[in-house]
Amino acid sequence: MSERRYASDALQPFTHGILRALGAPPDVADEVARHLVRANLSGQDSHGVLRLPQYAGQAERGELVPGNRPRVVKETTSTALVDAQRGFGHYAAHIAVDIVSRKAREHGLAGAAIRHSTHVGRLGEFAERCQERGLVLLMTVGMAGPGVGGVVAHGGRERFFGSNVWAIGVPGTTNPMVFDGSMSSIAVGKVLVAKAAGHALQPECLVDRAGRPSVDPDDYFAGGAVLPLGGAVAAHKGFGLGLAAALLGGLSMIGDDAPTLAGASAAPGAPTAGRMAGVFVIAIDPEAFGGVAPYRALVEDCLAALRAVAPAPGGAAVTTPGERSAQQRRERELAGIPLAASTTDELAALAARLGVAMPQALAA
Repeated sequence: MSERRYASDALQPFTHGILRALGAPPDVADEVARHLVRANLSGQDSHGVLRLPQYAGQAERGELVPGNRPRVVKETTSTALVDAQRGFGHYAAHIAVDIVSRKAREHGLAGAAIRHSTHVGRLGEFAERCQERGLVLLMTVGMAGPGVGGVVAHGGRERFFGSNVWAIGVPGTTNPMVFDGSMSSIAVGKVLVAKAAGHALQPECLVDRAGRPSVDPDDYFAGGAVLPLGGAVAAHKGFGLGLAAALLGGLSMIGDDAPTLAGASAAPGAPTAGRMAGVFVIAIDPEAFGGVAPYRALVEDCLAALRAVAPAPGGAAVTTPGERSAQQRRERELAGIPLAASTTDELAALAARLGVAMPQALAA
């Protein structure tokens, strides 16, 4: 059996139990478990429960401190600096997004930066949350520096970036626009998924340690790297936006006496100088620019026109960013969440070690 399926309402309490066993407080475990399972429901398996063994390893090494809560270290009427304190990045981002949502309601626009964050998860989750509130959200997470992440610098052959994601959520009336994309040709998490499933990658996504093109996920783990978004023609664009994400995140580092750059993984022995990392969030209230209702209507009209565009020869209908994730959630709520057998084996081993019962798979 290459994969097994699990109901979301069985996978969520299991995930919560694992997080609690790692030391997360109940409310933190609630938020992170909901986030991970919803990522799976949305078809973003690279950001779902597959990550639990990774988090367990980080906790054991002290890179992640599950019991730590974020704290606001600096605040103005429209900005906030949040220290995740190496706790769960999903929870720190949840707090930061709630802060900027409230401040944007009061002032029209608000921003926050998060320092010392671990893995933040699926940024589209936060964009969806904000657009449901009638707010526009722009969010980036980025890291850069010698030996950092798993993406090569444009024109180079050494790792210098993370996947460095940009997410934008825009409210409509029935169909919002939610974009969530890494500035690498493929998210590093999807390399994990391909390895777990035993699948090859598409061409122009990966190079091996010598800088030669590869489609084998194992080459990444043997010292290779992912290429910037854009391929042979436009990799400079993915490179530029990826660098911008890291530099915006670097706003969180100003005045930091101990910039640990948690989450900015680097090769052993890599220099520490020249690194930047962090999360940056901006929320915008359309009410400050003429009203959320008329803005929603304008967005809806534009997206309807987009979906009416004639498809390319042999292609399917044009869809808006975020539409596929919404469709995946509807399908997986009914059919269950598919997990590769190797992933479920890893989860079962982790569950046995932590004394958590593994959920029952759905009947084939």
